[in-house]
Amino acid sequence: MKWLLKNKKTIAKYVLNILSATAMLITGINAIEGITIPYAHQIVEVIAVVNGVISTYLLGQKIAK
Repeated sequence: MKWLLKNKKTIAKYVLNILSATAMLITGINAIEGITIPYAHQIVEVIAVVNGVISTYLLGQKIAK
């Protein structure tokens, strides 16, 4: 548990990158003709909100220093 708290900034960066890549994949695959991902638009919007929250946290940590 200490490791998790100690490296939360690094974990946040990895989660941000993974979520961004996931959103790009969903958007890209959904754009192919004949393939439709149900609720793709809503999924990408939720990922964007989570990315915004994580980015705000990382920026807040940078400004606090």
